[in-house]
Amino acid sequence: MANAFRTLALLGGTKLVTERGDEGWRIITDHEKKAVMALLDKGTVTIVGGTGVIREFEEKFSKFQEAKFALAMNSGTATLHSAYFAVGIGPACEVIVPSYTWHATITPILHCAATPVFCDIDPRTLTADPKDIRRRITPRTKAIVVVHTWGNIAQMDEIMAIAREHNLKVVEDCSHAHGGSYKGKKVGTFGDIGCFSLQGNKPVSGGEAGVAITDNPEYYDRMLLLGHFGRIASEAKTGLFKSLGDMSLGAKYRPHAYAMAIANAQLDRLPELNRLRTHNYRILNEELRGIPGIETVEPLPGAQRAGFLEFKLIYDPRQLQGVGRDRFAEAVKAEGAPMTVDRYSSFNYTYGLLHLAPLFNEFDRSKLGGCFYDFKAAEAPGTRLWAPGSLPVTEDIGQRLLTFPAFTQMPEPFIRQCAQAVRKVATHIEELKQPA
Repeated sequence: MANAFRTLALLGGTKLVTERGDEGWRIITDHEKKAVMALLDKGTVTIVGGTGVIREFEEKFSKFQEAKFALAMNSGTATLHSAYFAVGIGPACEVIVPSYTWHATITPILHCAATPVFCDIDPRTLTADPKDIRRRITPRTKAIVVVHTWGNIAQMDEIMAIAREHNLKVVEDCSHAHGGSYKGKKVGTFGDIGCFSLQGNKPVSGGEAGVAITDNPEYYDRMLLLGHFGRIASEAKTGLFKSLGDMSLGAKYRPHAYAMAIANAQLDRLPELNRLRTHNYRILNEELRGIPGIETVEPLPGAQRAGFLEFKLIYDPRQLQGVGRDRFAEAVKAEGAPMTVDRYSSFNYTYGLLHLAPLFNEFDRSKLGGCFYDFKAAEAPGTRLWAPGSLPVTEDIGQRLLTFPAFTQMPEPFIRQCAQAVRKVATHIEELKQPA
């Protein structure tokens, strides 16, 4: 009798997902292979100046993003450090940044001897909440960092209005949102500098690489000065650093030639990747809307999502008889759908709850030496700067997210069945409360 009642696959029922879910999109194709082989055949193993494939990529990317200047680097982290340096972030400066991001958005702030000040997120978009940004501004605030998380575009008109009102710089972390736009304007071009990761499985990847864009020639030159030996003398847009000759500050953020060849080829494929993912996520959202306890993350009016990287859903156990998120995801996965959850612990804050991480709390950065002196850490060494409950929306939403991977070239029936698996589990939620 009990077995007959249990229709979920987790409890002995039949899996709902019967279609194959083979991802047809390949990060590396013949297009990328030919680009790298062309360099190998010429014996090119490095490019010191901004010439060859590096220049080709920078020119192509700046045109694609509708920005005046693009500067390729060896990582997205390097672009963020360069951006913070370029806009003048330094000792005793505060930088407002969302806690719901990857830690590399924030750690370069420490390299500037500055203080990250965390802000809450808007639950509609999972991006920085303009109202909370405004509440965090102090006389020490120098800049706002915006992260277009998972390809969701932040409320850039409101954020830029706040920045203008308080004379603050704005850096956009666009590492998930290549090709996204807001009200017809490309992400990365609202603020002073836009930063893009080209790492791993990003929408445009060089394996390990990054690129920054700006319309400001002084910021471009400052980024050259920080990490690009051999380019100042020939490529500077202003005369600010003419007296330094061809020297730089030595960070050496120059990208590898092969990474640029791969990224250059991938940029050609980005419009097709975004078209496919937009289509697939539209299907998912259509299938998932109206399921009790499941909230889709919809784009803002006027926003064109792009990149995506992962597909997030917000889970509400209150509407599902108190069944926990992990149990729900386990049941969906048992139906054959690739659902996962993000888990946090005392040693794992790298994405999502960074304000609670030890690095930004009781760890005394002021004694590290080098560039890591932080006036706030020095004022209260060994104490917690951010208590649980400091960012209630981030802490709540961050622990209620469900994740599907970035479906790109996937069979539509499989995608629909994945969404239907979520509906099945929600419909039969009572079964998850029955004794095993």
